[in-house]
Amino acid sequence: MIRIALVDDNQRDLAVMQKYLQTAQDSGNYEFTYDSFSDSMEFIETYDGRYDIVFLDIEMPHLDGMELARRLRRMGSECCIIFITNMPQYAVQGYEVEALAYLIKPVRFFNFSQVLKKAVDRVNKRKTEEKSIVINARGEVKVVSSSSIRYIEVEGHNLVFHTTDGELRTRASLKALVEQLDGMNFCRCNSCYLVNLRYVDSVAGNIVRIGQDELLISRHKKKEFVEQYMKYTR
Repeated sequence: MIRIALVDDNQRDLAVMQKYLQTAQDSGNYEFTYDSFSDSMEFIETYDGRYDIVFLDIEMPHLDGMELARRLRRMGSECCIIFITNMPQYAVQGYEVEALAYLIKPVRFFNFSQVLKKAVDRVNKRKTEEKSIVINARGEVKVVSSSSIRYIEVEGHNLVFHTTDGELRTRASLKALVEQLDGMNFCRCNSCYLVNLRYVDSVAGNIVRIGQDELLISRHKKKEFVEQYMKYTR
C-alpha cells in the first residue's frame, strides 16, 4: 500500500488535492492511503518515514516547503517529493532535494494525475527492488538491503558483495542468491557475477560498466543480459 501526504496551509488548495486523490482512487487504478496537513511544522515533527509520496506547498509560514524537503532528505527519506507552487522560479532549487516534479497553482486534474502516475510508478519500482539479505561476514551477521548491492562476485568459495557502503565477504552459494533475489532486477553477466541492473552505467561490447568497475559479459549470457537490461531501462 502506497502512503501519500498532502502538506498545504491553504485549505482550498488542500481540498482540491484531496478531491483529485479521491477521484484517482475511485478509478480503481491505484491502491493508496493519504493524510492531509495544513501545518508544515506538525508534519515534520510527527514524520516517521511512513510516506512514499509527499505533495508540498512551497509557500508556507514557519517552515516553507523547500526547507521541509531539505529536512526530509537529511532524515534519510527517499520519498517522492512533488512541489506545488505559484512561483515556478523555485524549480532550480528542486534539484537540491531531488524533487520529482512541480505543479503550478491552480492545479489542474490532468496535470495532477500525470504526476501522480509517475510518482506511483517510481514507488512501485523501488518496492520491487527492495529485499533484506542476511549475510554472515566473518562471524558478524549483517542485514543488507538488496537495493544497496551493486553486484555480487564469486571469489573462490566465497561471495563478495559490492555494496554502496563497501565490500562484504561471506561463504555462500551464488545459485542460492540468484533464487533469493529473483524478481529484484538482478541478472548474471557470467558465471562469476550477479549484477543489480539499477547500477549499470553502460553496456558496450562484452563489458558492463558499474561505476569504475568493468565486468565481462560471457558469450552465453550476453543475449539474456542485454534483453533484461533493455527491459529494465524502458
